[in-house]
Formats: sequence, C-alpha cells, structure tokens
Amino acid sequence: MQRELRGGEEQLPITTTRPPHAPRALRSRTVGVHVEGLDDVMVRLSRCCTPVPGDEIMGFITRGRGVSVHRADCANATALSSQTQRVIDVEWDHDETATFVVSVEVEALDRSRLLRDVAEVLAEHHVNILTSRSQTSSDRVARFRFDFELADPNHLDSILRAIQRVDSVYEAYRLLPGHARN
Repeated sequence: MQRELRGGEEQLPITTTRPPHAPRALRSRTVGVHVEGLDDVMVRLSRCCTPVPGDEIMGFITRGRGVSVHRADCANATALSSQTQRVIDVEWDHDETATFVVSVEVEALDRSRLLRDVAEVLAEHHVNILTSRSQTSSDRVARFRFDFELADPNHLDSILRAIQRVDSVYEAYRLLPGHARN
C-alpha cells in the first residue's frame, strides 16, 4: 500500500552531512573580547545586557560555558560580582570580523508605511535585523523594537540619527536593560 502511494518505487532514505563546526578557539575570537591571561577560552556576550565596544565590561567564569561578558552596569553583573573568585578581567579587542547585537527602540506618531520607512533606513545602513516588534497604542503612538547585528558600534549614532529623520519619528535610542527611558 505505501509503495503505491509513493509512486510504486521503494524510496531510499536520504542522508545529509552537517558542515563542520568551527573549533571553539575560533568561535571565541569572533566576539571581540580579550580575556586577561587566557588565550584559548570560549567567550560569549551576555544577552541580558548586550555589551558592545565602548561599553565598560566585566567577565564572569561560568560553569562549563567559558567566560560570560556583561556590561559593568548590568544588574546581573552586579549580582555576580559578589562571587569574586569567578570574576575575571576582560577588555575589548579590535577584531574586524566581530559583530554585536544592538537593541533599538523607535517612537513615532503612527502613519501608513511607517514601519517600512524605518526598516528601509536600517537596510540602507546594511544592518542585519534579527528580530523586530511593533505596537501602536490607542493614542496612535507607534513603538518599534529592533534587534540587529552591527559590525562597528561607532556606526550606531549615525543609524539613530537617520531613523530620527524619518517623517513622524520623534525618538530613536539604544535599549539598555535596567535603564529606564524618560
């Protein structure tokens, strides 16, 4: 019966192979952070505070996942800093291949094609949008949140200025967890 449904011929299973993963040492180098005294350690930027070059940072030795890098003013970093034996000095490298995730919020008066216009500005600045969220309140204020990859954090200011030039946008700013926006 199954043979008839499949066209009369027996099908062989298809096998595929996954591309090989980069060694951990190579993966750790793509985050752009140097761990003081250690060359071959896995390093990851914490998602809770999304640090980017220029931010003051601290490292925390995790159990089994290398070093986690936080902004120095991150609430999680503050809580972790009491475990002094697991805190380690870290600093930004000048790694040309590193990319960083930045969260930006845009506030504007709602209008037709507003989301398209803001996304177009991001596309013109060649950023890779990872997530986006939009909502409009009953008083017609639109709020957009974008998480995107950015190779050069110095480029962020020009992106924010370009977004603020979009018709109806009155504010665009980087979101920092734990920092209330007025």
